Amino acid sequence: MTLSRRTAAFAALALAALATTIATAAPGAEAGGALVKGWNNVAYTGSTKPPAEALASLAGNYSTVYRWNATTKAYEVFAPNAPGFVNTITSLNKGDAIWVNVTAEGAELATTTIGVISIAASTFLPTNDLAIYEKTFNQLNPAGTDAASERYYAPVSLPQGATVTSITVAFDAGSGTTVQARLDFTPIVNGNNAAQVFKLAETLSTAGASPQTAQAFAHTVDNSVNVYFLVVDLLGGPGAKLRGISIAYTGG
Repeated sequence: MTLSRRTAAFAALALAALATTIATAAPGAEAGGALVKGWNNVAYTGSTKPPAEALASLAGNYSTVYRWNATTKAYEVFAPNAPGFVNTITSLNKGDAIWVNVTAEGAELATTTIGVISIAASTFLPTNDLAIYEKTFNQLNPAGTDAASERYYAPVSLPQGATVTSITVAFDAGSGTTVQARLDFTPIVNGNNAAQVFKLAETLSTAGASPQTAQAFAHTVDNSVNVYFLVVDLLGGPGAKLRGISIAYTGG
């Protein structure tokens, strides 16, 4: 495909600017700290994402990003406001060393992945086969007050190496009812030994209104040795209703 003269000229100017940039770039700041206005050489430590998403914490405060490609022996570029043909960086990967032209003082490049997963009430199952309950796409409640219909669970898939920060539980606890929710883990070798089940976070409807958030105990997710799951107790009858649960985490 042949480039128009205008396009070719723009590309040539971009390459010339690149050469000047690398020759005159100033020392950078550490990733995760405040960056200096101008050029910064930092390591990207997040998960693989398109550059605009990976650098979302700098949105509006940077003009250009360069990355050296050791295979092609050339620099790749991403400029959020440039024409598409100029941008050759399609994603940033963990460990990438990049030059970032920061346009504002105090801008920071986030280096920790922040994520949230949500679990609908409809994914929960009773722990007792004799349970009688009612379920819609995002609501679960026992049909009666019998003990068999009180406890429910749902498996959770968390990113390897992540640190759970909190859980948020949405519920409706009618008069005389209680909704209790926990995020637990247990070694994959454990069968039914309750002493080997460990709590990461817990909410209780009597502690406040819905939705309710609880901070998690410090723990690094290790899917090679543990399994993770939510346990919900709906006590007091049909008025105890679970809506949905979200789990916030960093890293992974």
